[in-house]
Amino acid sequence: MNTLREDLHELAAHAPDVDLADVAIRGARRRNRVVRLSLAAAVVAAGIAGGSVIRLQQEVRPVPPVVLTPPETKALPLPDKGVAPVEQVYRPFCRGGCQESGWRIVTRRGETFQLPEVPGPVEATVDGRRIAYYSEKDRRIVVRDLASGQIWKAPLKQPKQDFKVEYTLRMSPNGLRFIVSGWGGRREPNMLVDIEQGTVEQLDSGWWPVSVADGDGPVVLAKPYDKSTKVWVRGHKPVTIPTFTYEFSALNPDGRRLVRMGQFLSSTEPMVRRDGMIVTFDALTGGIQARVPVSGIPGDLEPAKLGGWLSADEVTLVAVARSPGSDASAVAYAVNVLTGKARKLFPLRAEGAYAVPGLVH
Repeated sequence: MNTLREDLHELAAHAPDVDLADVAIRGARRRNRVVRLSLAAAVVAAGIAGGSVIRLQQEVRPVPPVVLTPPETKALPLPDKGVAPVEQVYRPFCRGGCQESGWRIVTRRGETFQLPEVPGPVEATVDGRRIAYYSEKDRRIVVRDLASGQIWKAPLKQPKQDFKVEYTLRMSPNGLRFIVSGWGGRREPNMLVDIEQGTVEQLDSGWWPVSVADGDGPVVLAKPYDKSTKVWVRGHKPVTIPTFTYEFSALNPDGRRLVRMGQFLSSTEPMVRRDGMIVTFDALTGGIQARVPVSGIPGDLEPAKLGGWLSADEVTLVAVARSPGSDASAVAYAVNVLTGKARKLFPLRAEGAYAVPGLVH
């Protein structure tokens, strides 16, 4: 055996270098050509033997080609400035029991950047030009302009533990006013923070943030109950929605229109389910202005989340897989609230945590 091994090593040492991937691809192509030529010969021979030309009655499966999957490109660190507006933010799915990966930013130019490890939320303004995240070093949420690199620090200091439970960060269009809420831990912050004014206001307990406007504009909160939800534009009386829901859009710039996902109570199990509709209503009176089915979305997806306004009548919508075991990926759309017609914006890259600019979630 030792002599055989020495002979094999000597042969290997004098063998020419080869690209194994190239050999595999050439071999697969050669086998495909042989199969096609053999089939053609069989058809001709059968036709000659029968005195006429015949057709194959059974489809023949071709040999699948060899596909070499390129390795995933490692995201570059987020530059200090000169970054294009955000398309989406996500955490790569981590398999095999590894530690959760950090947040990544995908820009509208298609670039992917890695954020420094942050323990809490990462959100983007509806125009994608600014992001907000918790800085463990500063012990507060900071807002960063991606193009200029300017950073604003919130006047509210928070411990890292605030972001080890469920939390929500809701930004205004310019990002300099936001609500940070948390629940499930010893502390349950619910604060309205104004960076420009340097103020922090404690909000009423139990009210969940829906929408925040710039400056001294309206703040919208919601409080779900078993079979209804109260919606409150601060400065006005709350209105009641006849369903349990957290699924709202941001408030329209007109200060009145709000959109929610249509829902129904299942007759077979005590669960509220989406019905594929969107409902536009007056946030000051509660009156329904329009109820339309969403169209333009594939059948394996269903409308799930709403967000910021992209125009006077179009709002951000995220559709997710209709079935839990489906391979369909979530997709961001712009949906017209008057017609229900959706137009595709981009697919989402994450299988788990993600954020779309202006999304209410």
